[in-house]
Amino acid sequence: MDAASEQRLDELFGELYEKIKRLAARVQWEGKNPTLNPTALAHDAYLKLRENPPDLSSRNYDEVIRIFSHAMRQILVDAARRKGALKRAAVTPTEDAKLPIEDAVTLNMALEELEKENPRQLRIIECRYLLGMTVDETAAALGQSKTTVERDWREAKDWLSRKIHPAEE
Repeated sequence: MDAASEQRLDELFGELYEKIKRLAARVQWEGKNPTLNPTALAHDAYLKLRENPPDLSSRNYDEVIRIFSHAMRQILVDAARRKGALKRAAVTPTEDAKLPIEDAVTLNMALEELEKENPRQLRIIECRYLLGMTVDETAAALGQSKTTVERDWREAKDWLSRKIHPAEE
């Protein structure tokens, strides 16, 4: 990491720390892992980004929040893999859904496929489902209109449900 990128990441993390921590607190899963409380999740995301930092020189705060949300998803999936949580279970994304840690690997496999098919919808799922961001927060983070976020959110939820529950079609 060059010194300028490191300094910019440090500055942005400091400026956005409370918001990042609040978003990390929205990640809800059954059987919470005490080592991944909101503070730890926010800090782990920061450390993950320090290892291989994106170019943040021209990013606004909302884009940086999206980058942190993606890092948090990766951390949760890594935690699930470490626990050997590979079983398939029912996950249906809803406004107030909980994310059982056992489902993180299955969910991540579906999200990796969605990223190939529709990266924008993946970002919306990360923001809305995994971090519980509002439509307005998601629209700002992604630089999209509220209408686009609402439409893509509905489509992405339907797509995820079909992928995770194929027998229910």
